[in-house]
Amino acid sequence: MNSEKVNYLKGDDETNLDKNIEFIVATDLHYISPKADVDGELSEICEAKGDLKQMKYASEIIDAFISEVIKYKPSGGLIICGDLTYNGEMVSHIDLMTKLQKILDKGINIYVIPGNHDIKNYNAYKYKAAQKIPIKSVSPKMFKEIYFNCGFKSALYRDKYSISYISQVNSELWLLMLDTNFYQENNWKNPVAIKGSINESTYEWLEQHLKEAKEKNIKVIAVTHHSLVDHNDLLNKGYTIENNQRLVELYAKYNIILNLSGHLHIQHIKPGYSKKIKNKKIYDIATSSLLVCRNQYATLTYEPKKSIYYKTKVLNVSRWAFERGILDNNLLHFNYYSYNYAYSQTYKKIYYELLRRNLSEYEAKMMSSTLSKLNPAFFSGTVVEIYRIIEVSDNYKVWSLVSDIFYHKYIDSIMKERKYDHNTLKLSLREDGESFGSVIWNKAKG
Repeated sequence: MNSEKVNYLKGDDETNLDKNIEFIVATDLHYISPKADVDGELSEICEAKGDLKQMKYASEIIDAFISEVIKYKPSGGLIICGDLTYNGEMVSHIDLMTKLQKILDKGINIYVIPGNHDIKNYNAYKYKAAQKIPIKSVSPKMFKEIYFNCGFKSALYRDKYSISYISQVNSELWLLMLDTNFYQENNWKNPVAIKGSINESTYEWLEQHLKEAKEKNIKVIAVTHHSLVDHNDLLNKGYTIENNQRLVELYAKYNIILNLSGHLHIQHIKPGYSKKIKNKKIYDIATSSLLVCRNQYATLTYEPKKSIYYKTKVLNVSRWAFERGILDNNLLHFNYYSYNYAYSQTYKKIYYELLRRNLSEYEAKMMSSTLSKLNPAFFSGTVVEIYRIIEVSDNYKVWSLVSDIFYHKYIDSIMKERKYDHNTLKLSLREDGESFGSVIWNKAKG
């Protein structure tokens, strides 16, 4: 038996079984401590690479987010789907936990799992005077110690062979926080693994407790860092859990209908289909990175015996800055800044590559403009709002000139999203007939 039963929380759940339970979901915070980025040079490094993460304001974004969590005060708590730090720096983990403590101090639960960047990362550096100086990352044990009060302390069950655990929200709802990271073989030659997998012992632990949940008619919401299914034709290798169909079938067998994930940085909803049980679907919701335009998080409402409702919300950084008398114009007009940052980062990266392919400056500008509009929409799950404008534009048609390059395939993969809204999903929990797990609400258009 590879499970440790830790704590059985009864609380006042017997009197609150009919009340809605609300969570906030966020992922890929990629926080870096000022102790590791002494002069703020990392933002310039990321900008030079065309990275969409807004590292210049990472600390302010996270502070604004923490403020909104405290104002919202979700009854279920805050769920973070991994990649808490930039590259697993110990000082970043410690400093981030200091920030998160403000939420705990208000009586709000936090549940975290690590991402592929968070543990045993050999890319953990201190950035100072144009130098990268290796600094200490964290071990799995240290990760659990730092975030002990963020799910581990109150866990109902913990897996001995990973950082996976199960938390009891009340007597009819569990959270499965499943560690899918492959950090064991990280080394100086291979500093950080992108891929995700689940070891055999963890599968045994998982099935043991999912069976228990089903027998007791307990609903389970699952959380992973890596995706349960392929969300994009091009962005799946290293992003989707290896041998993912095995996990899909296990979820289907034990009536799990929702998995929350991160890692991709894009906002995207897609079902996985069981091959063994007819009409069984499990929805995977990849929440976009908090540091990437539109700087979103999500609310998740569990309505007992009725529904689970997921909806994204754009972080209001401008209000946070105004309330604190901050005079930085970018923060005071943050939505505008955030979009322009994503647009310009995409434009610079594509424009110069197109020029190297002997396209004219005019053609390169037209084509770069198209992708620069699509990319922020793709990452925020809002392609449905602009695809028709893009589809009929002359700029989009010019892309046929270079149909052989990666970015043309990338655009095609984005335009496939034209009929789907990826920011809302409501699933039925009713067990009459075949309604359990069916979609009640999704603002699909087209």
